[in-house]
Amino acid sequence: KPWIDVNRTLKPYQLGDDLEKILHDKRVTGRDAFKRLFDETMAGLTFDVDGRALSSSEVLDMMMDAKGRVRRKAAKAFGAGLGDNIRLFSLLTNSLAKDKEIEDRWRGFEEPISQRNLANQEDDRVDDALITSVKAAYPSISHRYYALKARWLELEVMDYWDRNAPLPGAGNDRISWADACATVLGAYQGFAPEMRRIVERFFDAGWSDARPRPGKDSGAFSHPTVPSVHPYILMNYKPDVLNDTFTLTHEAGHSMHSYYSSGNQPFAYYDYMIFVAEVASTFNEQLLADHLLKNAADDRERAYLLNRLVDDIRGTILRQTMFAEFEKVTHEMAEDGEPLTVKSLRGAYGSLLQDYFGPDFVIDDELPLECFRIPHFYRAFYVYKYATGLSAAITLSRQVLAGGQQELDKYLGFLKGGCSKDPLDLLRDAGVDMEEPQAVETALDHFEQLVKELGELL
Repeated sequence: KPWIDVNRTLKPYQLGDDLEKILHDKRVTGRDAFKRLFDETMAGLTFDVDGRALSSSEVLDMMMDAKGRVRRKAAKAFGAGLGDNIRLFSLLTNSLAKDKEIEDRWRGFEEPISQRNLANQEDDRVDDALITSVKAAYPSISHRYYALKARWLELEVMDYWDRNAPLPGAGNDRISWADACATVLGAYQGFAPEMRRIVERFFDAGWSDARPRPGKDSGAFSHPTVPSVHPYILMNYKPDVLNDTFTLTHEAGHSMHSYYSSGNQPFAYYDYMIFVAEVASTFNEQLLADHLLKNAADDRERAYLLNRLVDDIRGTILRQTMFAEFEKVTHEMAEDGEPLTVKSLRGAYGSLLQDYFGPDFVIDDELPLECFRIPHFYRAFYVYKYATGLSAAITLSRQVLAGGQQELDKYLGFLKGGCSKDPLDLLRDAGVDMEEPQAVETALDHFEQLVKELGELL
């Protein structure tokens, strides 16, 4: 619903003017300062690899190298670089969690996650349903996947620096901007001509800024629209990276969502909530993947695409759910008065790593340090929306691709809905209920089928 309705929802948790001013000033001087300290510390870190001082992005790229020795050096260097700062990061984590616990107690929120969910018109049960569904499934699918990957990489054991290793022989073909646009448009061919025509305008009418150039912002995003003005896509397209074609369709999904919602809702209702924002973008990625798989030239190309889809679900649903559980555990520790120290944070994260990666996966001393470098942990309770968003997108894309005009119309109704209803109701109207486990189970079943087919090809 519109933001005024969100404010009505949060009104019972508001305090008197004096206390609100104190909390506001504390937030500005406390939380924002801590956030800047984390961001500046991470940006300033360099990591020693064979005597070379590398940035965090360079080291993370090395962790995906085809050579195991390169991955190992990068992982060890990253762990050592973080290790010099973990006391600072644990202090930040403890301070922010304690600050949140005090404010939640003053306001009367039932759970640490409640304030974030109420602000997005969500229910705490969504997070609980996600964690419950994933924990029930991961022993049979995540562990199996890593066992298969160890076999594909000809490894006796899987170390954590091998988790993102590319498949043997995997590579990318060069894809020009024009070919990428044609590929994205081809994903709509035959079943959604209206959607194709809208996306085509982003490519042909100057609504996309794709070329890298000096001084341009890095990354990719869709600039949201305002009434009577169409959205824009900004990215830095690289023709030798297939992921950039997926990034293009991802941002086109956001832009299409904004285009439909602003064109069908009055000003007060057109801006959709963050909970549904990632559904439209990852729905587009599912369409593109289905299109590419249907047109794969050979088993090698098909295996490459399948592995990309598997890694996407692994990284977005399984991994982000683990992150969500870590946040849940640590904030409950803070509520119980337990200090969040280096030891307690490493212990909590290490236990979850063992659960999610399985008994055959080597958890080295450096890996639990990962919890100190995840920026979302310093902006609590956002990560699970990535997992629920992709789960909803997979479920809806399966329904639309297997269905007919009725399923497509329901999905278009979701895109047109803006914030005219609560996010959960918009998704229910489209065909998926995120308070129930079926959507996550559908996504995990899809993951299992992808792993099975990939195993047969390799």
